[in-house]
Amino acid sequence: MTFTMRSARLAVAASVSALAVVAGCGSSGGSAESHAGPIDSTLSGDEVAALTEEAFYWGLNIAGFYELRHVYTQMAGQPAYRGVNRMQPQMNLFDAKTRYATTVNASTLYSGSTFDTSREPIVVQTPAVTDGRYWSVQAMDQNVNTFFKAGSQFTGNAPQRYIVVGPDWHGSLPPGFTGTEIIRATSDSFTIAVRVGVTTRDDADLAAARATVSAFMAAPLSLASANGGQVPPLDQQPVVKGEYRTFPRMDQIADIGRSMTAIDYLQLLSLSINDPSITRRTDSVKETRTLERLSRLGLREGTIFDPGQVTDEQKARIDEGFTRARAAAKEAFEKSQIDMNGWRLQSSLFFDDLDYVAKAGADDVAWGTPVPYESHTIAYVFEDSDGRPLDGANRYTLTFDVNDLPPTTEFWEIPVYDSAGYFIDNPVNRYSATSELLKAGRYSVVDGTLTFYLQPDPPADPEQARNWLPTAGGDGFRLAARFYGPTSGLIDGSYPMPGIVRAQ
Repeated sequence: MTFTMRSARLAVAASVSALAVVAGCGSSGGSAESHAGPIDSTLSGDEVAALTEEAFYWGLNIAGFYELRHVYTQMAGQPAYRGVNRMQPQMNLFDAKTRYATTVNASTLYSGSTFDTSREPIVVQTPAVTDGRYWSVQAMDQNVNTFFKAGSQFTGNAPQRYIVVGPDWHGSLPPGFTGTEIIRATSDSFTIAVRVGVTTRDDADLAAARATVSAFMAAPLSLASANGGQVPPLDQQPVVKGEYRTFPRMDQIADIGRSMTAIDYLQLLSLSINDPSITRRTDSVKETRTLERLSRLGLREGTIFDPGQVTDEQKARIDEGFTRARAAAKEAFEKSQIDMNGWRLQSSLFFDDLDYVAKAGADDVAWGTPVPYESHTIAYVFEDSDGRPLDGANRYTLTFDVNDLPPTTEFWEIPVYDSAGYFIDNPVNRYSATSELLKAGRYSVVDGTLTFYLQPDPPADPEQARNWLPTAGGDGFRLAARFYGPTSGLIDGSYPMPGIVRAQ
């Protein structure tokens, strides 16, 4: 199919117009929504607290998605902003300067954004990846449901093209897409995350990784059609700012796990419930009944939660329920993980999507978990081998037998975070250890053992300093090991992950 320049310009203009409509689908223009006192006045204080607790369990992942989409599509001027339906690569590994996301990795370049198929499908293109590096593309809805996966461990390394249609979409597909290339999204609004692995981290490796991550592209179907069926280059795609409904504090709570109040949370959830692009799971009896109960708290279609209509007594009981829920969710999350010699393995093999309490606990640590075990698993550790909290005032070692390293088909990474889940600033800009760097000979191996030194200052011994993982002297810390392409022991938790030993 060929297009004249005039037809291409008209298609781009039409796409911009359609995107503007999509981006505004959650706005208040012309709606008949109520802003009256949202909470049922017959509820007792105990009932308000209990319903807030239930709202936290059911909707934390949904509220987190709503805020994440705001960061990507509406906070112009900050690093993560890229607009609606536009995949923008990140050209450097995350480091200690990254403060808008917690427990990220330091081993892959990222790309992606949030997408909206309310008006038209999205075309996704992946390049040929011929140098053996890891890559993946995964799409996830607001319920942390990964409905699409492509990548080196899933679909091979040849160039690929997909079309993603919304759950209620009806229309004609462009020619040439096979059945496996047509993806039906589970919600009109969703995220796409691209990960491209780095290996040796030298200039040549980073240049190759940057070229690869930049070649992943996505755009609305009308833009691709105007470009001969191919997604146009990023600089030819319009940046369309989202116009989803907001409230004043949204720019201040980008990291909801650290800065969101109980009232912020109920507002996010209210906006999510009233956003038609966030597709409801109407086939879930549990969700339907939960929403029926939460309607008495003002969380219902047709009503926007208005903090100005909440009494001081109601606010106190909302805070009570929110605090109680957060603690209970954390406990349930920890119990839902598999004990792997003190490490807490998170594997979707044993995940119950309807266990709202444990799911909220997972999302409170990092939105978007658990990831499907076909992709990778994650193991958290907060305590040393004697059950004491990890403390940057102490020195620790983590020792592997090189003949019994974590069994993966792709690679493993062991990142270190501060008590809030961010990378720790340090003079050598080292935030994690990886199997790729081990293969490159960057670590010291002595008598068949690989020992990492977790402490605030570098070891005096130069060989040990090669294996230094910096911590912060005045703070606690945590680790969240990632296993890309995990095999059985890293899926069922039977692998004997070594404990973290505190030096005497």
